[in-house]
Amino acid sequence: MLDQLHLVSGSLFGLFTFYNLVLMLIGIAIGLVFGIIPGLSGLVALTLMLPLIYDMDPNSALIFLLSSHAVVTTGGSISAILLGIPGTEPNAATIIDGFPMTQQGKGGRALGAGLMASMLGGFFGALVLVFFIPILLPIALAFKSPELFLLIILGLLCIVILSKGHLLKGILSGVLGLIISFVGYQGLTAMHRFTFGSLYLYDGIKLVPLGLGLFAIPVIIDLTAKGTIITDKSEKNTVRQSEVWEGVKDVFRHFWLFLRCSAIGAWMGILPGVGGTVATFIAYGHARATSKNRDNFGNGEVEGVIGPEAANNSKEGGALLPTLVLGLPGSGAMALLLGAFMLVGLDPGPLFLVTHMDIALSMIWTLVIANIIAAGIALLYCRQLAKIAYLPGHIVASFLLTLVFFGAYCSRAMFLDIVMVLVFGAIGYGMRAFNYNRPAVLLGFILGRLAEKYFFIALKAHGSLFLFSSPIAVALDVLIVLVLFSDKLLDWIKKKRRRYEG
Repeated sequence: MLDQLHLVSGSLFGLFTFYNLVLMLIGIAIGLVFGIIPGLSGLVALTLMLPLIYDMDPNSALIFLLSSHAVVTTGGSISAILLGIPGTEPNAATIIDGFPMTQQGKGGRALGAGLMASMLGGFFGALVLVFFIPILLPIALAFKSPELFLLIILGLLCIVILSKGHLLKGILSGVLGLIISFVGYQGLTAMHRFTFGSLYLYDGIKLVPLGLGLFAIPVIIDLTAKGTIITDKSEKNTVRQSEVWEGVKDVFRHFWLFLRCSAIGAWMGILPGVGGTVATFIAYGHARATSKNRDNFGNGEVEGVIGPEAANNSKEGGALLPTLVLGLPGSGAMALLLGAFMLVGLDPGPLFLVTHMDIALSMIWTLVIANIIAAGIALLYCRQLAKIAYLPGHIVASFLLTLVFFGAYCSRAMFLDIVMVLVFGAIGYGMRAFNYNRPAVLLGFILGRLAEKYFFIALKAHGSLFLFSSPIAVALDVLIVLVLFSDKLLDWIKKKRRRYEG
């Protein structure tokens, strides 16, 4: 018990070093800006920040990245409430009642409620992590190379879940990611694959040019194509500080609603592939269904702001649970975070908790503190922050393009990395235009290398029957089969239910 308390307190004190606090504040500023400006997102922010973490120690690097990602939806709520435009996709549910409140002159109250619900929701998500990690740690200790390989295969099957109705396109995207991960020299077999005689490709494709190309370049193209401003200035944003504090009090008046919607967000975050948008709309629907003022929803009801914003930030703690404990990312942002683990020399998955529990605890503290700081800044300066969304699109695009090229070159000081950014930028733009799944490419790329590594280790250590080497491996085999045939199984259950009801 004393050792655990020492570990928890040590991770907190490690967070409060001057260097880590500066990194956190920079990350929070980036996250808020990328959340406020419609069209940008946490995924783009994380991608642009990846080149900056090469020389950082793992703990500082993950504090930097996570503090930015944790507050993106907090910034997005400002645009959703004051401008009627979601800064990020999960903020779409907040518009339904948040923007009508602004039109009625209650924008300050809506902001206060939304920002306080976001802050406390982030705290709730962190509590979920703290509660479940000790429970799951003994299971993580039982995972060896066969179980890790099967777990990664299960993670690759998340591509099916992430496809959102475009199953074939999702699978093709994942296969493309796998192929890209196999480029270069394979140390265990001493083979060169897909190098086409190029020395540059011997070392394989790197995460930074791939991520920058797939996610940042399409956004830059869109901003350039708009040519004018990102949002319309026609709406007047009247925010009075007294109303902001009234909105803060609303969260505590409806605290039971906040807790229920936070639990919904955390649970939706744990489930791979569900996504923040689904979580917030489910939370909004629950808030409406359980409210005494349900007829006023859509016309400016404060409960319609509290529900989705609580779920918005609590889902991040939930999403980190499978990412840290099992190495299974449920979203593009979590997949990118797994890639960041590898950039700083960490192996994601069950063994991460065994060897780096201090870093895991530091990430939990980062979730809590980043949300508190971001909500405090937004509550005090929400009116000024909303003006960021009025920046001309072509200026934002020029600035982002400079960051992309600078980051791509500085990561390894190789000009061909910039060329690769442009190549993957063209691929990413085409994929988005034809509804292919870019996060699936990222997931295939990151997990493909890990799958290959653990496959060879398991084969050498346990022989050709390593897939059945332990009860956990057999359980994972069954789970993989169930996921593969989940659609047919659900159809069969529905048919049986119809016959029974008929």
